[in-house]
Amino acid sequence: MTLIQSIRMKPFFFIFSIWCYAATTASLQPLKAWERAGDEAVQQKDYGAAIQYYNTFLQREEDDLSVWWKYADCARLFNAYAEAEKGYEKIARSEKAKKHYPLLEYRMGEIKKNQGEYNDAIRHFEKFLHDTSGPGIDLRDDAIREMANIRDAQTIVTSPALVEIKHLGKEINSPYSDFAPIVVGDTLFFSSYRFDKKESRKRPKDKITKVMISAKGGRAREPGKGFPVADTAHIAHTAFSPDGHYVVFTVCKDLNASDIRCELWLTVIDRRNRWLPPVRLPEPVNMPGYTSTQPSIGFDKHYQGPVLWFSSDRPGGKGKMDLWFVPLDTVFFCECALPLPGKKIGKLPRFGKPQNAEALNTDENDATPFFHSPTQKIFYSSEGWPGLGGYDIFSAGKDSTLFSEPRNAGAGLNTSYNDLYFYLKQDGKNGYLSSNRPGSFFLDETSRACCNDIFSFRLPKEEEKYSPQLPPVAPEDPTALVVKSPPETDPNPDPVPAQPDPPAKEPELQDFVGLPLFFDNDEPDKRTRKSITKKHYEETVLAYLDKQEEYRNRFATGLLGEKRDAAEILTDDFFDNEVRRGYDRLIQLADLILLRVQKGETLEVLIKGFTSPRAQTDYNLILGKRRISSVKNYFEFFADGALKPYIQSGQLKISETSFGETAARSGISDDLRDERNSVYHPEAARERRVEIVEIRERH
Repeated sequence: MTLIQSIRMKPFFFIFSIWCYAATTASLQPLKAWERAGDEAVQQKDYGAAIQYYNTFLQREEDDLSVWWKYADCARLFNAYAEAEKGYEKIARSEKAKKHYPLLEYRMGEIKKNQGEYNDAIRHFEKFLHDTSGPGIDLRDDAIREMANIRDAQTIVTSPALVEIKHLGKEINSPYSDFAPIVVGDTLFFSSYRFDKKESRKRPKDKITKVMISAKGGRAREPGKGFPVADTAHIAHTAFSPDGHYVVFTVCKDLNASDIRCELWLTVIDRRNRWLPPVRLPEPVNMPGYTSTQPSIGFDKHYQGPVLWFSSDRPGGKGKMDLWFVPLDTVFFCECALPLPGKKIGKLPRFGKPQNAEALNTDENDATPFFHSPTQKIFYSSEGWPGLGGYDIFSAGKDSTLFSEPRNAGAGLNTSYNDLYFYLKQDGKNGYLSSNRPGSFFLDETSRACCNDIFSFRLPKEEEKYSPQLPPVAPEDPTALVVKSPPETDPNPDPVPAQPDPPAKEPELQDFVGLPLFFDNDEPDKRTRKSITKKHYEETVLAYLDKQEEYRNRFATGLLGEKRDAAEILTDDFFDNEVRRGYDRLIQLADLILLRVQKGETLEVLIKGFTSPRAQTDYNLILGKRRISSVKNYFEFFADGALKPYIQSGQLKISETSFGETAARSGISDDLRDERNSVYHPEAARERRVEIVEIRERH
């Protein structure tokens, strides 16, 4: 199994759809064509497709053991362990098995180990060693090592870590791989392989990886305008600097159906809290022809600054993927003299030569590093150290330039499946990991293959019962800095709260520029040509939020299965993360304005109104003005009229510009008969808004 297979589990096809297609067209194809198609898929390392082609062949020729062997091997490589076991057992029942398939018992041992059936695995490996001759002789040492590893695993599982594990459900996870979780303030960042590649001509389309976020436990969504995206490359693995000003991430391109090559890139968050165009990190961090991926940034006490960790297959390692690290330029990466709005990232500083973490690496894959700054520990996943099977999570302490011996995180955090992307919050108790263990979503319940999902965990209070035994957080932790919020759909969100200690940065007026406030269809005051209203925004938005279920049901009408789930997720995401959040932010803005005018400042707030294109243009212009009127009323209403005297005296001025539908994006339905798309579609709902476009001091 390659590293990419275990982390991404890249299937180019929905298993079930291919299976159905193959079954209905098998009679139209020569039988051997299906076997040849499977062989070609194997050459491309597209094991998911190969399984389906071989299965179609076996439906008509169920006694062909050579194809059963290919089928089982592909299922094993695709992590479809139950299907692999079925294929190997089919061969084992044949009298020809021992003579023609000398690796059968070895493969059965692997499959049993991967499913945590350790006693059966040892039995198969012992039988393999007893019967080995000919081609199997080369794997004797591997079988002996596997048996030793299994006995280590049996010891580990006798003392499981008392850890609480929770699958994050469909709000975060999908049937495809979801991985690389990290937390910035109250926002979960992760990577997901669920997206269609727009330019793909395949049916169904090829998939691509993008970064997603979940704010305050809400449904996952894309970060929004400005965050790096690409249709021809995979964007994944966000690693934020300790101060939150810059992000290192990976850009990966496909080499074949299973393998990809990745490079590390960087983007900066400017003074207006917007993403700047990303730049590729120079050599020697990236090395042409090799992969650099899975970045993690932590404050290293020995280097007195941030250190970039990553995984790479470059020369100079122990073999396959290894862990590497390089200290970052403290002036650029810590003080981070941020460019002004609209400027590009300047010339990057020189990088030192990455160092191989030799004491942590093995001749197998060592990957997904995470440096926990409070405890100065490195956590990572490895196939080479003794574990429960697949990738296990390990930890090692760091003192100066020396590492302690890697330590298995124990059963609970680890399983016989692949356990990766360990992330621990600063509290040392709560965190996340990615795994394809039982409980993960699958593309197909029959084969139960694919994929990694994100799980949260909570470590026990009795820390001495937890294998890594984390030391206490240092009282003066240099990483305990205020973390600036990454931009979301609103390009100027308020700062993400910092860790509990110290307190978060006080918001500033400019943090609220671009704030959208959303309205129900034709609200406030339906079917009127008045340009003002007596309603204030709080009245109309609370009534709007009460209609969330109606919007969810109407937008999902007529859809089934995954399409219905997707429609419901889009609706809930809009209400939870945009409508409700906008209202909450308006309250914060009004609080801040009150504080500033009480200090004697004179302020002007400029508001623009927008509508969806359902009605005629002149009506929409009036509706936009009416919506601005409701927001002006809100400021007068706020805090029992505390702002009203300042508005009346002119110390606080609310200026307005109504754009109506003239500023609406193209493609929004204006069909009055098609309410699903012109009213209830989240894209149409996003057009029904006003925006705070400027807040300035007046003298």
